[in-house]
Amino acid sequence: MDQARGKELEFAEENVSIDQIVGKVKVIVQGSHGALFSKVVDSFFELSEPEYFSQEDLADIEAGMADIREGRCLTLEEYRRESWRSLPANIKAD
Repeated sequence: MDQARGKELEFAEENVSIDQIVGKVKVIVQGSHGALFSKVVDSFFELSEPEYFSQEDLADIEAGMADIREGRCLTLEEYRRESWRSLPANIKAD
């Protein structure tokens, strides 16, 4: 219970309510990427329980999210094309 209260205080300090976050999550889950988002949340939940993120980890996550927002990312198809190109010639299939 005290742990939950601490989380409420963290959100309050950032001027973000839990209700706002839950509302946003509901919109995402009901959207076209709902299944993927649910899988990500499940994976994150499983990984985040015993481990805490360092400040460096959080900064890296924020930087990655900023990259995505700014369009600095590849689609899966683009990634596959690019990574295939970088394979040594003896590994590529004809």
